Amino acid sequence: MSGIGQRTVRSTDYDPWAGWAGSSKPLPGRLKTGMNQGAHVLVISRDEMLLQTRELILGAFFQVDGAGRIREAEALISKQSFDLIVLCYSLSASDCARIAELIQNKSPRPKILSLRAAGTMTPVPAADAELMIEAGPYGLLKKSAEILGVDLKAKAQPAQLHHSSPAA
Repeated sequence: MSGIGQRTVRSTDYDPWAGWAGSSKPLPGRLKTGMNQGAHVLVISRDEMLLQTRELILGAFFQVDGAGRIREAEALISKQSFDLIVLCYSLSASDCARIAELIQNKSPRPKILSLRAAGTMTPVPAADAELMIEAGPYGLLKKSAEILGVDLKAKAQPAQLHHSSPAA
């Protein structure tokens, strides 16, 4: 569907100093990151920078889609099944309730992880788990893996070193 622009992005496409693929502007449309197999995660956030960051973090181990608007999330949920939906603290209570309503009759029902900042909204009633954002990126990855029953150590692959032989 052309209404939702999805791109596959490798973590090497992001340079923290130059931005996405050398551009100072964010990528148009939503990102689609991660491996082509494994658990399918939907991250929903109104904050574009946090959304992109969380997509990259989770995309190292899971198939990830992101939505910056509830309409995008609705479209994705209606066409795909997800194992986990991450609701960022930038969403309103009514946004979270709308997502819970959309998935209540899905089979299997995706798990919901609610991210909260200290002093922000009350817990999301439909959430299966919560994580304070102070846990950081690795905390998000660990909690997501725990909810999905994924062993991060087993999925991690050691980096391959390429040695070049000295010129003779």
